[in-house]
Amino acid sequence: MNESILYHLFLPHYLPSSTEDDYLLESNHEAEYILLERMKEYFGTLQSTNDANKLPMLEMLTDCVKRWSILQNPREFAISNLQPSIEQLPPGSFLPLYFNAQNAAILIEIEENNIDQPLVSSWQVLLPFEKMTPSVVPHFSCFPVTNYRLNNRSQLSSEVHCELLEDFMHNTIEYFKSSKGSQLFDNVRDVPKSHYICQWWIQLFEGIEVENNCNMVTKFKKKHRGHIRHNDAKLPFRRSGLWMTIKVVFQIILNKRLGDVGTVVYKLLITHFLTYIIFKTYLTISNDLLVHCIRKIVRRLNKIEHLLSSINTKDLDAWLYYTKQDIHMKINRILPKVHWQNNIQADEKKKHLKLETNFELHDSNIYQHLCQKLKDYLNDQIMREHSNFLNLGCKMVANQCSSVIGQALFKRRAKII
Repeated sequence: MNESILYHLFLPHYLPSSTEDDYLLESNHEAEYILLERMKEYFGTLQSTNDANKLPMLEMLTDCVKRWSILQNPREFAISNLQPSIEQLPPGSFLPLYFNAQNAAILIEIEENNIDQPLVSSWQVLLPFEKMTPSVVPHFSCFPVTNYRLNNRSQLSSEVHCELLEDFMHNTIEYFKSSKGSQLFDNVRDVPKSHYICQWWIQLFEGIEVENNCNMVTKFKKKHRGHIRHNDAKLPFRRSGLWMTIKVVFQIILNKRLGDVGTVVYKLLITHFLTYIIFKTYLTISNDLLVHCIRKIVRRLNKIEHLLSSINTKDLDAWLYYTKQDIHMKINRILPKVHWQNNIQADEKKKHLKLETNFELHDSNIYQHLCQKLKDYLNDQIMREHSNFLNLGCKMVANQCSSVIGQALFKRRAKII
């Protein structure tokens, strides 16, 4: 399970070829929600942080992940859990949901000053094969997407609407088509079509209006790193759509609350989470995978430092400093010490000096082992040479006997004639 999580978070060079070979994606993505469980655990560790070093939005993000992680578990996604979760959303809260069966995500927001008219938005999560495979040009999705304001909050918690969301979660409505000869068939190896949530679901709400204030939110792009493994597998491996959704949701929330600083806070928060995951699992993974993950974290830190140099972060300086220091500390604890090579060389010099000062010619510990090997080798060579000599002697005797017998038979035959 640990390696599967790292596959999706860090995308190492060697990845499974099929979803059935990946713990999070096998059995129709049944365990994919564990990514949210790990995020919930991470936020739990931050609660003990000194208030001066805490992120101001920590409580809001923690509550969001707690609600989300329960509903994202396919076994828990039912009307009996969904309906009260929507009804009990407090002012200033968010409820995201990722629908793997539709390749789409939604975000519900209850504003503090308008709790009866929530905002909703939806978007496609992963790109289909036809967009990902034809070229090596990178692909991006732009956020935030269009927000819509409902005129009545009760539409979200109605039983009919919750039944629809439950159906979205468990049943794919439509796949992209592929052709074979003159026939079209569902390409189940590709991602499902997302327009039933991105378009049709939005149009179901009565009196819905486009929210114009969304233009004031800082815009950002998300690069699609699909890493699709094309092979004969029924379902090729792709990076988790839930992980993509988690990152998009966090950046939307932080950008909305913090403006331009939200992007830097988001990047450092995700880097801190990635460090937390490595720190928990580094004893159970290979060195190659560990080095790959640490390199990615170091690259992210370098980019963050570059961004910080051009942004005013005065109100968040304490949190930024503490978080960066914690990342460095964990990485240093995972990696060998900086002067580990010097320590090894010093140990070697001590051993060499001890050998020179305490050398005893007749110390059996110095030569017994090597001499025993040499003795065994020489004995083996002697045995081989002796064996070869006996074999050669037998052959010579046999040849001489054959010659004598042959001459005797020839003379006897001549006398008879």
